[in-house]
Amino acid sequence: MINPVQIFAVGGGGFTHPEDNYPHDAILEDQLLALAGPIAEVRIGYIGHASNDNPAKIEMFYKRFYRCAKITTLPLEANLAEARGFLNNLDILYVGGGATKKMLAHWQKTGICEILLEAAYGGVILSGVSAGAICWFSELLLGSAKDGYTLHKGLGLLAGSACPHFNNEPPRKRAFKQKIAKRHLAAGIAIDDGVAIHICDGIVTNIIRARGASANAYFVKSNRNKVEVKPLDLGHQVI
Repeated sequence: MINPVQIFAVGGGGFTHPEDNYPHDAILEDQLLALAGPIAEVRIGYIGHASNDNPAKIEMFYKRFYRCAKITTLPLEANLAEARGFLNNLDILYVGGGATKKMLAHWQKTGICEILLEAAYGGVILSGVSAGAICWFSELLLGSAKDGYTLHKGLGLLAGSACPHFNNEPPRKRAFKQKIAKRHLAAGIAIDDGVAIHICDGIVTNIIRARGASANAYFVKSNRNKVEVKPLDLGHQVI
């Protein structure tokens, strides 16, 4: 039996950002857990490497899932064998937000990149917010308005580019659109806070909106040196 490759990407918010004060964001994690199917106890693991294993984020993970799943975390200092064992015992992986570039560099150095891809093809549902949502794509625009935005390679499990916090961080949105318009960055998917997309074998199968109709996901592409932004459709094939 061949397992589908599943990505559940959250643009922002959710259990790691209670300060947003959007209680309906809980529907995002409910939908994620449902993807594991009728399992008596879903096994979900958390990686907080992008936030340097921020204890507050890890505590939020435990508070959100301890009543409804078997939970575990992968510490930053874990070796490759420990990382492989961690992933081999999961139904769902959740990757937290933070410094995407630093997280990817750590994974590359330790070899975690390769075993994450193995896990995807082995049936583990790969999910996450912000950094944890976009790292699975091929091309990324990383950084901040303060430090500037730079192009960076992602893990390449999904082709094209991705942008979190699309309508919630205007400078990031502008930079993403500009890079795509000039064809410095491949066309891709942008996701607002409070929105998650489920991609199964490269096809968008669901879009979950926890914050009403004003929050959405989009497909952004270049069209004659201008940028075109359209709401993301179900059935869209990730290029």
